[in-house]
Amino acid sequence: MGHVRLGVLPRTKAWKEVVELIAAGADVSQIANATITAAEKAFSFVMDDVGYTEAVWLMTQMAIAAKKPDINQHLAVAGIHLPADPSLIDVTTAITEALDRRVESNGQRSDLGGLANRAIVGAVNDVLAPKLQSLFSSDPDTMRAALADLGKPKEFGEFSRRFFARLANEALQYFLSKVGNTQLGDGMRFATMNQSAQFNAALETHTREASVIVEKFSSEWFSKHRFHEGGDISRKSSDGFAGYALKKMKDELKAGARSDAK
Repeated sequence: MGHVRLGVLPRTKAWKEVVELIAAGADVSQIANATITAAEKAFSFVMDDVGYTEAVWLMTQMAIAAKKPDINQHLAVAGIHLPADPSLIDVTTAITEALDRRVESNGQRSDLGGLANRAIVGAVNDVLAPKLQSLFSSDPDTMRAALADLGKPKEFGEFSRRFFARLANEALQYFLSKVGNTQLGDGMRFATMNQSAQFNAALETHTREASVIVEKFSSEWFSKHRFHEGGDISRKSSDGFAGYALKKMKDELKAGARSDAK
């Protein structure tokens, strides 16, 4: 099986600008915007990446399953196989296994798929953990109720927001890690590891705030498509959602940078 990497840091004007912005102490939103621009080519194949589109598909199917007579049966059809009394760990493990099977059948792993895997697992933890008493065990009725909540448009909007915020942050961190180490040390932008950690925290906040735009869109999209598709959502619809939601996220990150620059 091959592995598609998002690319080695190229010696281009766009990437040099990222380095210069970091060195000059630019605002995190400006650095994020420059990174998106510099990485545009590397992300051009996003809609052909099965790891990403499958993660979005599983997210929609978790929400659709909530209104089905047998939640676990619908999830199993989608590829998420849960035990009779699943814990949160069981759910996140099953999601990772479902993604792995899909990628293996496609014959191609990618860095982007790995980022999407971490993003959906993190998003599931975000939305389910507050409703459960433990990560390792769960009352079947409590877990069933927690999963059923995902079928509410508002809850799906929050689920989607968490996913895209995490994905954007993971992707930006991935590319910035290629230049961040060159700015760590005495006399550099990040004189200490603590300063680097503070920048990473600020970047996470930036992506989380930008993801607000995805929340309302996702909620309305889910409600509309579930109605028009008779209680289900097709892969074609899911793939369209994956492309448009990511575009909205990227545009909002760029708009935030322009706003901060005023």
